Amino acid sequence: MKLRIDIAGTQFICTRAPEQRLVHESSEPRIDRETGLVLWQVQVMALDASGGEVLAVTVAGQPDVGVGQPVKVEGLTALPWSQEGRSGVAFRAASIRSTGAPVAGVLPTPKPSIASEPTPTGSTGKSAA
Repeated sequence: MKLRIDIAGTQFICTRAPEQRLVHESSEPRIDRETGLVLWQVQVMALDASGGEVLAVTVAGQPDVGVGQPVKVEGLTALPWSQEGRSGVAFRAASIRSTGAPVAGVLPTPKPSIASEPTPTGSTGKSAA
């Protein structure tokens, strides 16, 4: 059973770059049955007057959001689950989209640094006498 969540008065901020959901057995991307789009997981912080909570929300189609950006989450639902003695709640949204620039002081995901060039072989760094 899907439970619709009232998010009136709640602000959301993306806290991790979107990641493709994968099928565990094959590492292939998970596909949404209804739309045929790849499923993505976005970690967001939900903040309201009572405090904040970090949620992992699944959405169909690659969301164009980045770390630190305020986002609009539409059609948020909770899906309680139980399997092999474990249980939890999965969150799903109809869409997640950016509503502005990253929050001040939040750095974007760092890009990998380029390794420095190796020193030429045979060079000892000593001058010939």
